[in-house]
Amino acid sequence: MADFTVLVLKIAFLVILWLFIVLIAAVVHSDMVGRKQKQAKEVPIASSAPAPKKNKKEPWVLAIDSGIHAGDRLQLVPEVHIGRSDSCELVLEDDYISSMHALLSHQGHGQWVLKDLGSTNGTYVNTERILDTAPVTPGDIIRIGGVQMRLEF
Repeated sequence: MADFTVLVLKIAFLVILWLFIVLIAAVVHSDMVGRKQKQAKEVPIASSAPAPKKNKKEPWVLAIDSGIHAGDRLQLVPEVHIGRSDSCELVLEDDYISSMHALLSHQGHGQWVLKDLGSTNGTYVNTERILDTAPVTPGDIIRIGGVQMRLEF
């Protein structure tokens, strides 16, 4: 009887060991291959609210310089929620971006304000982390997670 118990314990140990090895292989595979990216939203960013009259001297374009959307130039609406959530106007797939990370809003007369919505990893204008809100002007570099972008005319 003792031999049978030892045999059962050996088999159980081998099964658990193989399950552990398969789990490790799955984690390594997902880290190397990455997770599947969702299809990027169509450009321009749309909103149900009517867009105000746009002055040609005001910036209404967001140029994305890095990340999977690098090279995109997005037409802005007065309020752009930025994050990983599908409810955001600008959806960015990055592990360092919160679901509702930041809000870029137009204040009138060419003034834009970027507000951090309590993100974990922060929102940066140029090299400075913003804690609440910060004005953004054309040429300022906005960094959210690993994505850099800037306002353009």
